[in-house]
Amino acid sequence: MRDTMTALLTPLKQMRLARLFPFRTEIPAGAEEEIRLSRCRVLRGLNFFHFVPQISCGPIAGLCLMRNYPTYGMILCGAVLFLLLVYNICFYAIPPEKLVDTPQSWILRGLNFAFALCWITLPPFVFPYGDANDRVLVAGIMVGLTATTITLMPLPGMGEIIASMLIISCCDALFQAWQIDHGSFYFYIASELAIYLFFVLSLTMAVRALFTAFLVSRYSLEQRNSIVQLLLRNADDDTGDWLWETCASGTLHNVSASLASAFGNSREWLENRIFFDILSELAGPSAFDGDERTGLGRLRQCLDNRIFFRDIVVSGSLHGQQRFWSLSGRPVFQDRTFIGYRGVGTDVTQTHWAQESASFRARHDLLTGLPNRGAFLDDMETYLIEAERTGEAFALLNLDLDGFKQINDRYGHSAGDEMLRKVTVVLSRTLSERHRLYRFGGDEFMLLERQTTPAQASTTATGLINALTNVPIRIGEGVRCAIGLSVGIVLSVGGAERVGSLLEASDLALYEAKSLGGHTHRFYNPELRTVAKRNRDLIRALPEALEEGELGIVYQPFFNTQSQKLCGFEALIRWSHPEYGRVPPERIIQLAEEAGLIHRLGVYVMERACLFAREWQPGLVLSINVSVGQLEAPAFLKDTFRILEKTGFPARCLQIEMTENIFMEPDAATFTLLSRLQDAGISIALDDFGKGFSSLGYLRFFPFSKIKLDGLFVRDMLRESRAASIVRAVVDLSIDLGVAVTAEGVESEEQLSYLKRLGCTEVQGYLLSRPLSPEHTRQFMTTPPVMLASS
Repeated sequence: MRDTMTALLTPLKQMRLARLFPFRTEIPAGAEEEIRLSRCRVLRGLNFFHFVPQISCGPIAGLCLMRNYPTYGMILCGAVLFLLLVYNICFYAIPPEKLVDTPQSWILRGLNFAFALCWITLPPFVFPYGDANDRVLVAGIMVGLTATTITLMPLPGMGEIIASMLIISCCDALFQAWQIDHGSFYFYIASELAIYLFFVLSLTMAVRALFTAFLVSRYSLEQRNSIVQLLLRNADDDTGDWLWETCASGTLHNVSASLASAFGNSREWLENRIFFDILSELAGPSAFDGDERTGLGRLRQCLDNRIFFRDIVVSGSLHGQQRFWSLSGRPVFQDRTFIGYRGVGTDVTQTHWAQESASFRARHDLLTGLPNRGAFLDDMETYLIEAERTGEAFALLNLDLDGFKQINDRYGHSAGDEMLRKVTVVLSRTLSERHRLYRFGGDEFMLLERQTTPAQASTTATGLINALTNVPIRIGEGVRCAIGLSVGIVLSVGGAERVGSLLEASDLALYEAKSLGGHTHRFYNPELRTVAKRNRDLIRALPEALEEGELGIVYQPFFNTQSQKLCGFEALIRWSHPEYGRVPPERIIQLAEEAGLIHRLGVYVMERACLFAREWQPGLVLSINVSVGQLEAPAFLKDTFRILEKTGFPARCLQIEMTENIFMEPDAATFTLLSRLQDAGISIALDDFGKGFSSLGYLRFFPFSKIKLDGLFVRDMLRESRAASIVRAVVDLSIDLGVAVTAEGVESEEQLSYLKRLGCTEVQGYLLSRPLSPEHTRQFMTTPPVMLASS
């Protein structure tokens, strides 16, 4: 076969085509095995394109020849199908790494040669004496099969030989036909077939050469990268890395002191021991069961196949402690003979546990062990892509506990935490593999149900509700507590919606279930979108409300935690619409931003609040919330100074609160504006710290006067260790930075006492006072709060 290939390649190399496509690529020493394995993988992937032409051409030939050549057609079809069966049995019985350039590969070569022997009988048997239909059949099958010989490209010479056999058979059939009617037409067709064969052979060899060149280039690049990596990683002895080196049999030699220390044995004991066996003993009998996906399994596969590997993490027990090592290595060849491995290892135990812990904490709720909101958003982004590709139907079930607040208030936060844990167990028991449960926070859960229908989603919701309501849950010392569940469901097919839209729809459905008294479920209905109409009406009414002065301002006091003295008031906007009732403050801000009225609203609040605060006792601070949209208004700075001058309110008593969102896209203009406000004597407070886009870097770049800790952490700090840690860290941070810190949302004396012990500067919340109207604010300033005075 090699002589045949040489004879075919010699004239091609002498032509210009050989200059464009070099048909031989020099393979560097040590790369032969890796390139051979790559060819095995390619052959496995191309088998489908080899299988389809054979299984289709055989029956087609048998059916089409049934009229004129029934016996031959049946024999040909049967032979091809039988060979195809034998070929695929052998193909998948041979290990993938032994498909090319091994004794087993000659089985595949022989079977492919047998295919060719079957098909070369077709042209001389049918074409010379067949009718027009028979000749078209022969031409189509032979041309098609010749083209598909490129699928045998990983088997050197096989595709070229079979293509040549098929075309030569066609030329023989044309010669026989010419002897019958002496038409010159047959010589033209034979010439075309010869040209066609030339291009098929050239293309097959060129593709093989280019593919081999690609593999060689990739191997060379990996070798260079590995050398650079090893040099860099061993440049500093303080990194804790260690070199390892084995001979061809896998035994260690030239053992360094660092390697001996890493494995907890002497250099003499490690010398001449098999490297993989040492790792297996450290890992224990249960760590490796032949699974190539494990670190040890991947390492053994690489060592057996003599291929380069990088950063394979293996574990083992050393002196009773679990250790993790990251290993990289490359095979070493001398005169094309494998002489062993050289590599580097690193103890990554601390990094491994830190990553595992951080990954789990970042994606899981520590109270229930369920994936958290962040994990839900990440999972949904990935799942929606898959659902859109497959057209899968799914449902989101928004779960909210009924009666949880009463249990929490009556029995305490520890009982509430226990209830949440037991509710999680109950809910999880009713779910299957199609479900994924998340905890969003508080008493809210989210459930993803895959491959569902409306009826199945309804059944799931009913089962969850019944699981909680039918059997009371015992908490504490056997106290039986009844708990309910409301469920809002949104269905989707194909995942065309965004996660935010699905969550909004599920919230609307949940709200409807709650409004019906709870303990039930409701599906999202497009009619719930009437909320959008409500928003449009409010946007239209907002300019008139500003013009007529219908928006009110209330004032919530904040106090010095230690001295218990009144420090000032925070101005809060209020709006009661004639048709829709009270509009939440945050919604007013959103509506004003959507309507382009945010600057006008800010001027409205600041002017009226400063005018009223002028009546207060000297030294009391007026705190006003400013949104990002207000700061971006060109006239913000000018209008602020104008209002202070007009009302006569001192700038040193004005405090401007802004959220962390201002730093989502920070620029020099933002810091310049804040600096000018501060230079004028106005205090700058960072509101809702830790709630959104927290960045400690901005506390270093800009000297805020105060940090306002979001009430979410204050609410949970006595029952969740993570919230308590955050509160403690923020207070300590403010002390170190020399800025005040205000804790929002203080609703209990326990919270107040805890904050006082931490050293929190100021407190604000319903425990001390709710927001007050201007009239009640005047009265409040003359009467100290009883709850604060007694704490």
